[in-house]
Amino acid sequence: MSYWMKLLLLLPFLFVACVQAQPLQKSFSDWQLTCNNAAFCVARSFPGDNGLVMTLSRHAGVNDRPLLRIDYGSAYSGELPGGPLKDNLLLDQRRLTPDLKHWTVEPHHLATSNAIAIDEFLAQTLDAQNLQLTYKANATIPLSGMKAALLLMDDVQGRVNGASAWVKRGDRVQWDVPPQPALPALPSPLPPPPPLTQEETSGLIDFGTWRVNTDNCSLDPLRREVSVSPLTDSKALLLISCETGAYNVIDLAFEVTRTQPYVSRGLSLTLPFTPPSRGDNQLELVNAEFDASHELLYTFSKGRGLGDCGVATRWQYDGNEFVLAEYAEEKTCDAWHSSEDWPTLWVTESQNPVQSR
Repeated sequence: MSYWMKLLLLLPFLFVACVQAQPLQKSFSDWQLTCNNAAFCVARSFPGDNGLVMTLSRHAGVNDRPLLRIDYGSAYSGELPGGPLKDNLLLDQRRLTPDLKHWTVEPHHLATSNAIAIDEFLAQTLDAQNLQLTYKANATIPLSGMKAALLLMDDVQGRVNGASAWVKRGDRVQWDVPPQPALPALPSPLPPPPPLTQEETSGLIDFGTWRVNTDNCSLDPLRREVSVSPLTDSKALLLISCETGAYNVIDLAFEVTRTQPYVSRGLSLTLPFTPPSRGDNQLELVNAEFDASHELLYTFSKGRGLGDCGVATRWQYDGNEFVLAEYAEEKTCDAWHSSEDWPTLWVTESQNPVQSR
């Protein structure tokens, strides 16, 4: 068979290897793995509220930029008392003395992006039971789910049975891995809309309070909050609080003409994927805020009042609808990190970080 015929037969498989990755978030015992649509994956131990957590992350493709971290103290606890990690770690009740030549060493933070150093550390820990502090028995990293989480990470990135796999290694050479999937591009930003006049603002707020169709809202009209922002030179965005809980407010969104007679159209947020934690791809506008200067809509759904778990998203208006720019989710409520550091399930080519608003 000729070379070109063989190449033609391979093309469908090459295409499959390059298509967009399916986002996932899955738990294995005391480990959580999250991979986004770029096949960038983060695995971390939990619960983080005991103070000690290990995190491993890796990009898809040859330029994988791996990172292994061990941290004592979280965004919520701040710096914790105790001796340095490098001298006070036990692996299955035996003193752990890793070679830290290629590590960044701080009193309560150890990190390395050196592939050989990571391989050496995993060789010691993949089949172990736990890692803990000598001076705080409940500051423990359970290791039982790490191997399964890293095996799935290898599978998502096409590394299984290859030299670059972290768990199930084989004979395939280091660079024989699928490339990172192409990221979806956001629409070009629209020209900045002219600000709303005082007359426009008053008229639209009155329309949003009393006349737009909000029949399904549980909140009394007198208790609803209405905000209005310019979308284009002829359209505005109405956000109307519809339901409220202890720490989340669900809004309705309407695209409305800026001049009378007002014509409104309900806007919905449709995800380009179905998150593992949901049964559909429709997203409610929870704690929504709109940045008119950049045509960006933010949502921030708290899993609990502390704000250490939930869903944070960013959307860009394209003149007709809102397009997902970024989706981050943390389903483990363990007081480890705030929304700025939640793992992403969806990213785009041009990206600004998701923010809690």
